[in-house]
Amino acid sequence: MDTDSFAELIAPVKNRMFETVWRVLRHTQDTEDALQNALITVWRQQARIARHAAPQALILKICADAAIDQFRRCRRRRDKQDISAVEIGLCSGRPSPIEDAIGQETLEIVMEAISRLSPKQATAIVMRFVQGESDAAIAAVMGCGIETVREHLDRGRERLGRMVGRLAPHDRSLANTAKTHLPEENER
Repeated sequence: MDTDSFAELIAPVKNRMFETVWRVLRHTQDTEDALQNALITVWRQQARIARHAAPQALILKICADAAIDQFRRCRRRRDKQDISAVEIGLCSGRPSPIEDAIGQETLEIVMEAISRLSPKQATAIVMRFVQGESDAAIAAVMGCGIETVREHLDRGRERLGRMVGRLAPHDRSLANTAKTHLPEENER
């Protein structure tokens, strides 16, 4: 495939690719790095992606996987460097620095928990709750049945609820948030 074919392949989901990665990482440089890695993967696998039953969903899965991988790399780098400060870009209309820091901490706790899920559970959770993909689209990308996707989602939600409680023992409301803000399967 050539450059034009690649552009045609990603054009329908170009904005959603960025949104998917941004929603996971919420950091400009990390988002750019993860998106670049995703684009390289899409470029290398474009012939396979073009033949896929749901090419757009597969591209978004690649983006979600790249974002989760970037999050894990950043976590390891922070652990090694013992960096606890978070870059906060202030602009009008944004939450206060304290609210932003709490939101960032909550996001990091949830992403830490997602990174500890099995790869299939993490993929299903990110595709459903970050990207808003249907069970059918997730099943097509993961190469499994819809019931299997629902099992991954149910088990992932349950594990997230337990892990968020362990990762943030000082704030039990986070565990309840993971259980109550991730919609039940029948709410879709």
